Amino acid sequence: MLRALLAPNPSPMTLDGTRTFVIGERRVAIVDPGPAIDSHIDAISAVIAGADVAGILLTHAHPDHADGADVLAQRASAPVFAAAHGTLRDGDVLVTDAGDIVALATPGHTPDHFAFYWPAERAVFCGDLLMGGLDTALVAHPEGDLTRYLASLARLRTLEPRVIHPAHGPDFDDPAAALDAYVRHREEREAQVLAALAAGAKNAGEVVDRVYGESLDPALRAAATAAVRAYLAHLRATGRMSQERSDKDVNG
Repeated sequence: MLRALLAPNPSPMTLDGTRTFVIGERRVAIVDPGPAIDSHIDAISAVIAGADVAGILLTHAHPDHADGADVLAQRASAPVFAAAHGTLRDGDVLVTDAGDIVALATPGHTPDHFAFYWPAERAVFCGDLLMGGLDTALVAHPEGDLTRYLASLARLRTLEPRVIHPAHGPDFDDPAAALDAYVRHREEREAQVLAALAAGAKNAGEVVDRVYGESLDPALRAAATAAVRAYLAHLRATGRMSQERSDKDVNG
């Protein structure tokens, strides 16, 4: 049994809000309790009333996913499992009455990012690796690492999931096609970054101007710049940019 609860925290970065997932009925796991908004915590508490909470699982420590963890843990008398807390490791298993939930280290969006696999349903809870309805998700320097992110997408592909549940936006009912689209987007953006550098862009800000142009929402410029820096770091890591050039461009 799976229930999804949408937190009232819509924004350009969270889309329609953060989804909290409750897996099971009598012995449950909670994935991403979301922000510490009273109405959202109350809604989760109502759904799990009378159940034994095996654990609260955090995909990563960003506030829109994790800030509600402590208060929910107190209400439910449940442990919190998170890489940032040192309480979650790759391959850990949480047992629910709907089947096991397996922890998968999937860094890239953040160093501490985890996804969770539900083998009984061939379902993946992917956190911020993918954003529902989109073919890209934020990987922003310095915490984002594009090389590791692409490896994490490849790891999800090996599971051959039936469905991927992102924390933001609708489910991916054709995971293989979604993963293909995400990788293709990264390849296309990488080519745009390389073209901008070849055309004379001297730093990340100038690459942003050439790649995104005037259509970029000013509110998203900082995120776009951090994303471009992640591409530059990836180009260095894969040997397609010199160390000297990359250091200047990533930090410029």
